[in-house]
Amino acid sequence: MATAAGVAAGVGVTAVLGAVLVNKQRAQHEAQLKAIDARTRRDKAYWIEWHQRRPGIPRHLDPLSRPLRLLSLDGGGVRGIISLIILEQIMNEVAPGAKPCEWFDLIGGTSTGGLIAIMLGRLRMSVRDCIDAYRELSKEVFDISTLSVAVNLLDGHIFSGDRLQRAVEKVVGRYKGGTSTKMWDNPGNRSERERVCRTFVVAIPGCDVHRPAKLFRTYNNRFQRHSADHCQIWEAARATSCAPSFFPEIQVDGVYYSDGGLGYNNPTKLMHQEAQSLWGPDQKIGCLLSLGTGSVDSFLKRINDPLDFVKFVGIFKRMALSCDGVHQEMRSNQLVAPFYYRFNPTMKENISLDEWKKLKDLEEIANNYLYATRRKVVAFARAMINYKNGTGDI
Repeated sequence: MATAAGVAAGVGVTAVLGAVLVNKQRAQHEAQLKAIDARTRRDKAYWIEWHQRRPGIPRHLDPLSRPLRLLSLDGGGVRGIISLIILEQIMNEVAPGAKPCEWFDLIGGTSTGGLIAIMLGRLRMSVRDCIDAYRELSKEVFDISTLSVAVNLLDGHIFSGDRLQRAVEKVVGRYKGGTSTKMWDNPGNRSERERVCRTFVVAIPGCDVHRPAKLFRTYNNRFQRHSADHCQIWEAARATSCAPSFFPEIQVDGVYYSDGGLGYNNPTKLMHQEAQSLWGPDQKIGCLLSLGTGSVDSFLKRINDPLDFVKFVGIFKRMALSCDGVHQEMRSNQLVAPFYYRFNPTMKENISLDEWKKLKDLEEIANNYLYATRRKVVAFARAMINYKNGTGDI
């Protein structure tokens, strides 16, 4: 039987270890704050000097002669296949065989939506090629053994960041000829006839540090210097995909990043703000297309397994509330509503972020949804065609 002195000693050791852990976490937290704030100051100073040296250059891009066309992609793990199936049908209605990068002026996404945005915008892939690559990537990343899960859990996450990196590098190498291609879409590497589709992905800077979303961009924004030209595509992909407990965080330019899904899983509002920042508030917008990965908020009413309940509350519920909150805000904004379109099916079963074996089920959900909303798809395609030709009226 343990003596009182022994118990007291054990409690004392535990208290000391707890204090050490708290101090370590506090030190990490403070270090991240300093790193983020230092980067912000560098960015601000950079652009102040940049504009001083170029007094005749405006802060915004030259306005387009036609309204903008914008594409926003939600996060949602393997459920991202839903967004791709919907987008493929839309593009078939708009212009069969055309790529999204040939029609949209700006594509942005969070988490799995960020991966899709990179493939469609930065790598200039067709939707069909993106679907094929997405299926392959999902299997390579999520099809792992129980032993691998156990090993990964020792570091606090389920899946391997290295596997995700290799999977993204494989796609980048296939379409860019090298795995070290940077996010920055250098104009010097493009032909004059090659159309530019600006692309960004969303991440959250810091370890549990509440800071505005970080956009990894393929382009320059004259209001904020970005780290896209300093990082490779796979780094931006990892940063936007670090879902808590699923993948480990990644450090880019001295700052740790995690998935923006819990706060910015629906990046449509960020998309609208970014477009105004780039082209100015007076630039008209013709189409703002927001693609979801399936509504999951109704799952809470049907969950019986306590473990599923915990998992839902920890991730899905916050994602669902985040997505729906942004949707309601955009829909109620009288200045945005006329050109805002949202496609997001309601799902009848809980398909987790990592259940790649249910891709066919997800595709069936998307196809059934498309059948039920075919008039809405045709209406959006007609709007896209009108604004492509500059005949749209908003």
